Amino acid sequence: MSIQYNNKRKDITFCTMLFKVPVEGDLAAVKGHERKFEEFYLPSLKNLIETFGRVALWCDKQTAAFIKKNGLEKHIDMKVLNFKDLPHYNERKEWLDILHSMYGNRGYLFHHKTPESWIDYMILIMAKPWVMEWAANRNKFKTKYFMWLDGGSFNPMYENFWAGWDGKISAKPERVRITISKTLGKNRPRFVPNFIYRLYRKTIHIPEATKESLVKQNLLDIAMINADYDVPACSIMGTAENIHQFYDWFETVRKIMKNHGLVSTEQAVFQAMMKFDTKDMFEVSYIHGYTGVYAGVAKEHYDNII
Repeated sequence: MSIQYNNKRKDITFCTMLFKVPVEGDLAAVKGHERKFEEFYLPSLKNLIETFGRVALWCDKQTAAFIKKNGLEKHIDMKVLNFKDLPHYNERKEWLDILHSMYGNRGYLFHHKTPESWIDYMILIMAKPWVMEWAANRNKFKTKYFMWLDGGSFNPMYENFWAGWDGKISAKPERVRITISKTLGKNRPRFVPNFIYRLYRKTIHIPEATKESLVKQNLLDIAMINADYDVPACSIMGTAENIHQFYDWFETVRKIMKNHGLVSTEQAVFQAMMKFDTKDMFEVSYIHGYTGVYAGVAKEHYDNII
């Protein structure tokens, strides 16, 4: 797999993480059976590091050994952790209880999986803002910007993600830049699920989301979970100051949700952050389909609507 990247852009630290979840079969149930740690994620991480360099990484001991074996240490700033040392692992039992209480609600994101199959994956992905905050605090590579890259997006089977990309990242956001991609291949309800009513105190039906309707509605009336648009975590970018604000706001909103009996993926927290936002934090980029998400960010096709 060959990804073209213009290395003249030296002012970005690329942030990611890689951990083997305790039960790999659970990850397969959530993400697909081809996503095995050794065969899928490790080669993807190698491609990411070799392509971009200046990578801030949280990982487990197995990943660290792989990086050392392949001589990639000079390109990264690495923090090695056990899975149980991840930031929210101590809330695992509480999250699982909440997930069980949510299970079966109409429109529930995980209705086709058991909470047990999701819980460790959720603990992993909830750490993304923590990795970016850690990278921004350390700033080993002395860069102005920090950009999240999903480690799994660089597997050779996803080469089409990068087809047609010109190798440039031109975006220089003044706020937190995040992409919203239309959901593919899923039947999404066009109203807020019942358990979201407790958070927003609303019982109105929500029309199908389009780029134009999102602009008009300012994201206030779009379902946080099972909306027609998702917020893919593969594309987040900001300055160190932006990232500190983003991290603080993420943890604040995550706790608000939990206090209302809601636990979900980091994508749902991002959407809630946008809904509650009064600080004009976000710069939103619309990408139609997951293919070319990064290319869309790089080519700066976006609409500022917040």
